[in-house]
Amino acid sequence: MNGQPIPGFYWDPEKKKYFKIQSATASRDLNLRYSAQNIRKKERDERVQSVADARTQRARKERVVRKHVNNVTQACIDRELGVARNSTYTHCIWPDACMYGASTRPKKVVDKPFGAFIRRFDRDPVSKTIYAVHGDNSIKRRRIHKSGGPPLPSHDLGEDSYLDDLPLNEYSFEPWDELQRTTSTVSSLTYLPATGALATTTYGSDRPPVVYLSDPERDGPYVGQQFTPKECAAIWGAAARPTSFDHSPGMRNTIAASHVEHLAVAASSSMLIFTRSESGAWDSTTPVASLETDVLALDWISYTTIALGCRDGKIRLYDTRSGGSSHILRHPHPVSKIKRADDSSRLLVSGLQDSLFLYDIRSSRSVGTSSDHHYNKEHFETLYPGGRNHKKRRKMNHIAHRHWSQPVLTFPHANVDDLELDVDVHPSLGLVAAAQNPESSTAIRVSNMWTGKTIKEFRGQQQTSKLGNAAARIRSLKFLDSADEACDGVELWASRGGGVVRFGW
Repeated sequence: MNGQPIPGFYWDPEKKKYFKIQSATASRDLNLRYSAQNIRKKERDERVQSVADARTQRARKERVVRKHVNNVTQACIDRELGVARNSTYTHCIWPDACMYGASTRPKKVVDKPFGAFIRRFDRDPVSKTIYAVHGDNSIKRRRIHKSGGPPLPSHDLGEDSYLDDLPLNEYSFEPWDELQRTTSTVSSLTYLPATGALATTTYGSDRPPVVYLSDPERDGPYVGQQFTPKECAAIWGAAARPTSFDHSPGMRNTIAASHVEHLAVAASSSMLIFTRSESGAWDSTTPVASLETDVLALDWISYTTIALGCRDGKIRLYDTRSGGSSHILRHPHPVSKIKRADDSSRLLVSGLQDSLFLYDIRSSRSVGTSSDHHYNKEHFETLYPGGRNHKKRRKMNHIAHRHWSQPVLTFPHANVDDLELDVDVHPSLGLVAAAQNPESSTAIRVSNMWTGKTIKEFRGQQQTSKLGNAAARIRSLKFLDSADEACDGVELWASRGGGVVRFGW
């Protein structure tokens, strides 16, 4: 007897014997150990246990266990994970020093248009031309001031001069040129510097949402290509692949590298990718389709990888080489904006309910409970104070430990229910700029990307316009290279008060 299966008999590995399986009729009202029902239960438990053992064995083989831990090993691990790659000067003092000279008094770049407000804007980094959305659906362009035009005020007058309150700058003497009118409210405006294209997406209403692609400098106004995605209720945003990303070795001769522009579009529960060849023709594909929820935000984090932020808090990664997406992180609230931080493995995620977190995709889950973790005992006691909320705290603690990803850093933020408030990151300076609720006393908060501490706050202003909070909401917030020769370096631009302002040094 070697334990081989025999029909009608059960081999007991403990007793090393065969036992006849009693039928359901014979074992009725009797608690027989080897009845057919008990044998089925035992076989089911054995299958479940074998699956669990296989999972544990596979995890044990794939996990690297660190032995003989010392300070040198810990330092190397921290450097690999991106925790302490640079000195204290770079992480703490450098961002504070960069923002120390920034003026809290905004300078007007473009004044509020008559009868409307600037909803979104973008700028050509070469020609410094501004593209803006006036009102809900009017796309206009304003060029920079030519050297042979009217003289501008001298920069030696100082910031306290009354000329700072006047919109007298390099954009003051140029008219607005209308380029296009869309059929619904504009959801994103993106300038693609590689070919000079302008990409516009709309939310949709009684008309379907569209993606409008044009070449304003080459073709002129009202000329472009319009794409209407199928089975799409709304387009939430778009992101162009930055020209600063380097391609992987060996990709220059591939088909994907022959495209000069790549634009990712969040269309309802799908993601579209628009590619432009060297001949200027646009092509579209739908690599990610029919997710469980809407894709509200996306951004390129490397040459071939896109991060997707969904309404249910899931953060997915899509690789253009594999043709598929994977769920890698889980934010506790709907994701409104997602940005690449200082590395392709670190993501800045802005969500509702005042959540602004920095994640590392290589450490997506918390290991055990610790007071250093974000979802600790003090966190849930703040959300649900009092002795009567013990069950709520226990339930949320279980959900957080089981489903939510552990952030590397948390930033102070004020955004309860607005999906349009913008955020931006400057990796080399280590700065994170986030727009706050219009009702808050702070309009823009700048934080240290490596420590999470607030460096500077730009106060809001009283809105006397009839447009109210619609003009006060900062939908476009960007770190841009200074167009002013007297101000070297970087400026922070924002759509504020119906116009465009900048905070310089």
